[in-house]
Amino acid sequence: MDKKLLIEYLNSRQIPLTGQEQMVTLHQRLCEAAPEFYLFLLADPFADLSHKREMLANLIRLPAAHTVTRQRIVEQLRVLPAEEALLVADVIRQRRINNRRAREIGLQLLIGHEQFPQLAATRRQRVTLLLKHLLGERTWSSVRRFLAQPSEVGEKFLRRELLHYAPDPAIARETLCFLAGVPFDPTDPTLAKRMAAREQLEQGEGLPRETLFGLRGIYHRDVPASRVRSLSTSTARVARQDGPLTRLYREALLQELKGEEYCEELWRRTEQAVASLPLVEARLAVVLDLSASMASSGERACHPVALALALVRLLQQRVTSLTLYQVGGSMPASEELLPQPRGMTDLASALLEAARRQPQAILLITDGYENLRQGDAALILQGLRLLGLTMPVYQVVPVYTSSEQLTRRRLGDDFVLLPVQHEQGVREVLTRLFLDYAAESISSVEAEQVQQLLLTR
Repeated sequence: MDKKLLIEYLNSRQIPLTGQEQMVTLHQRLCEAAPEFYLFLLADPFADLSHKREMLANLIRLPAAHTVTRQRIVEQLRVLPAEEALLVADVIRQRRINNRRAREIGLQLLIGHEQFPQLAATRRQRVTLLLKHLLGERTWSSVRRFLAQPSEVGEKFLRRELLHYAPDPAIARETLCFLAGVPFDPTDPTLAKRMAAREQLEQGEGLPRETLFGLRGIYHRDVPASRVRSLSTSTARVARQDGPLTRLYREALLQELKGEEYCEELWRRTEQAVASLPLVEARLAVVLDLSASMASSGERACHPVALALALVRLLQQRVTSLTLYQVGGSMPASEELLPQPRGMTDLASALLEAARRQPQAILLITDGYENLRQGDAALILQGLRLLGLTMPVYQVVPVYTSSEQLTRRRLGDDFVLLPVQHEQGVREVLTRLFLDYAAESISSVEAEQVQQLLLTR
């Protein structure tokens, strides 16, 4: 497999595929070159949904992917959250993919999913449309008839077509009755709640907001929208899911943690965080920005600096040779000492110092606010290139949300920009370091290493 394909995938995986014909071609080439590796990309937590839909379509349709069994594809889809798996599988209907492979994958995923009743109760229209497509209109009509009018012939039909996929055929039958509009007495709590909400909306408390608004539009048009919002699961704001090291550093920086507890937790959480990360042989230089701007403010207070420190900590544990160059900060960072963000951002001097030792790669972990001699880092990198130094130089930006605009915070066009929202983003950094010095053609063993770096949790 050509490593350029992997690098192109890493560069594009968070960008929606809409209108990006070159990315569609990239997916086809990647699937044809390494279908076994491509399968595991379905579980990539940082890939945009459109990429996962393209992956499933390719795994179903491309002849090169037919060495991958239907069962293994279903297993990878089940790694995803249930609703995301449904959205991915819906590509079968939307692209009108009609073949036995697609039908088996779709039915195994839906009917055999342990959350089939919950998906039906909260996403009834999408699930019903997908089932109709997978079965065909004629078979779906037969399913509805045999559910409404039980018979020995009907029972054999239902078992052959649908129920043999289900871990619990009785619950699957209930769910199918719900989707088909056939009267039944629900035993599944989510289905029971959805059915009860038709009579009294308050009985659906805890269902997703979209589901409750749909019920309101059909059965309870006089109920105020504010009441629907108060009943839904969306009322409580979901807590931010930072990584364990990032949370620890942030608590310590905000002085919510005592020194002894911090040191003990640092070792424990570090061991847990690196347990599934393989070692990468590389000589890496890291420029760590601890200037005042890395403190941020409001709900983002200390997030950039905490995430930056977490990334450095993980890299120190999983790169064989790492030299750290600190910019700003109240004191030098160490295991015992945790500096507060202070001072100016002199990235150019640190970049020049890091380049003198000619490492294999340089990482600048910074928010991009170069407030001392702005633009000098870009000039330094241009000078290094003129001197024949070709090592990759990455600007790693700790971001709070994936929607942050980084155009004005990019240090220069020669820097490879890597926005990182979570400390698990260290996996992409390590993968890129590995690929930078791998041969142009990736062996199957190296592909497994990339898979472990990028995807194993």
